[in-house]
Amino acid sequence: MSWTSPFTLPGHWYKGNLHTHTSQSDGDATPQQAVAWYGDRGYDFIAITDHQHHTPGGTFARHDLLTLTGVELNGDSYHLIALGCSALPDLAAQATPQGCVDAVLALGGMPFFAHPYWCGQTPEQIAPIRGITGIEVYNSVCERMDGLGNSSAYWDALLSQGKRLLGLAVDDTHWRHGEVGVGFVMVRAAALTEADILSALRQGHFYASTGPKIEDLRLVQDATGHPALRVTCSPCASITFYGHASYGRRIHAVQGELLDSAVCPLRHEQVFLRVECRDEQGRIAWSNPLFVEDVL
Repeated sequence: MSWTSPFTLPGHWYKGNLHTHTSQSDGDATPQQAVAWYGDRGYDFIAITDHQHHTPGGTFARHDLLTLTGVELNGDSYHLIALGCSALPDLAAQATPQGCVDAVLALGGMPFFAHPYWCGQTPEQIAPIRGITGIEVYNSVCERMDGLGNSSAYWDALLSQGKRLLGLAVDDTHWRHGEVGVGFVMVRAAALTEADILSALRQGHFYASTGPKIEDLRLVQDATGHPALRVTCSPCASITFYGHASYGRRIHAVQGELLDSAVCPLRHEQVFLRVECRDEQGRIAWSNPLFVEDVL
């Protein structure tokens, strides 16, 4: 296998929120109000993901904001965001996480487990599920309400097992907790169409953020000629490369200064390497993982 950095691809960057509730389920804003809020603030797309309510792509869209097909499916021990499904999966299929994922895939959709930390859904429960695309590494409303929005440790536990899962940052907007406009993804796609955005998401051609920008991420050689991963970002207080166990590294800015780049050599012991860029306000940008076996 090989690794492709989205920063080396042709196309454009598009900003979006992939977890949005409206008055179709338990949100306090109408779909039209949700579209207006995000469109007025420069977002390029959102997915309307109401509970057990399938909203086709293009519904409620306006000229400057794309809506993606979405739904949130709820089981006893899990919640799942499904993007791009052709229909609502049968309730019977949602009785188990694997049944729900299988139903989403059969309908052409892309399944992500939502806020696993908040749900109490452990890495041990997620690991056996086949066909899952990824998890929400950050969920704004869960962080705002209960401090359970950051599932990055769960993500790392799964990546350490070789589970090739992508990470989303989302608002999970309900319009009453002050959570809106926090978590988002930046997607590198050929064009602002549902097919292109979903294809880019499926391939991991995006990063997640609550504020900082990742400007570039690519393979280089370090000073000794060893393969390394280099990130360039908006000014940040620290840059952390996460790998299996303690095989990553954190670089802190010198007092009174900020960082805009860092490099980490690749080692087989890391299993994977992903980057978090944290700014002075504590906001974070998350890259998707590179699996070391793909490049060494």
